[in-house]
Amino acid sequence: MVFYKYLLFVLFVPVTLVGLSACSDNGEPEPVSDDLELLGKYKISVLEPSVLAIDPSGEFLYTVSDRTNKVYKLSTEGDVLKTYLYEGNDLEGVSVYTGDKLLLAEERLKQLVEYNPKTNTGIIHRIAYENTDENSGIEGVAYDDYDGTIFMLNEKNPGLLLRLRSDFSIIKTYQLDFAGDYSGIFYEKAENALWIVSDQSKTINKCNLFGKRSESYSVNINKVEGIALTKDKIYVVSDADAYLYVYKRPH
Repeated sequence: MVFYKYLLFVLFVPVTLVGLSACSDNGEPEPVSDDLELLGKYKISVLEPSVLAIDPSGEFLYTVSDRTNKVYKLSTEGDVLKTYLYEGNDLEGVSVYTGDKLLLAEERLKQLVEYNPKTNTGIIHRIAYENTDENSGIEGVAYDDYDGTIFMLNEKNPGLLLRLRSDFSIIKTYQLDFAGDYSGIFYEKAENALWIVSDQSKTINKCNLFGKRSESYSVNINKVEGIALTKDKIYVVSDADAYLYVYKRPH
């Protein structure tokens, strides 16, 4: 297997941490709902599937395994359609990206990888930011194809939402405080919103692009670590139990 790597080191620029509360505009705590309708639950033949992305067609999903460090293409019922040749290092994020590429997150190395599945080649971008625990680092990535920016999560200690330019330099960092940790992220173009899941708090959260929460739904899932949406469905994945859950999206 041939895999070409090009390193792009992003200089650290001090950024302002913005504290965000889990409150509505009138100062009241945001309600947590438990009324999502489960449409299906499917076993995935992948060890410790972590995070989700969905093809723009809505016809298939992507996940990664933090056990095998492989990338997988799934049906919307959890069947493995393809295993890609790439083998990463502590993979914890995947997003669809430009030119039929995928954007992968490698937690301990603090890097994002532009991966081309057709050629099995990639470009590595080191992201220079500070956190206190290498095992609580990058836990998700999402691409905003509206303006070409990238969103990245730091899991905890501290919980952070980072917004990056197309050259992978940091625009701004927002401190999150509405959940115990932050284990997966998805950018929804139709709503221009971010959806963030929490493993510890067992919640699905809709946020604006600054990480301020507007909706929250509780889910009784062990180690929920990935989320993707269509106009009528919410897909989430369990890392520990290797199940894909499909919910009806509330309107």
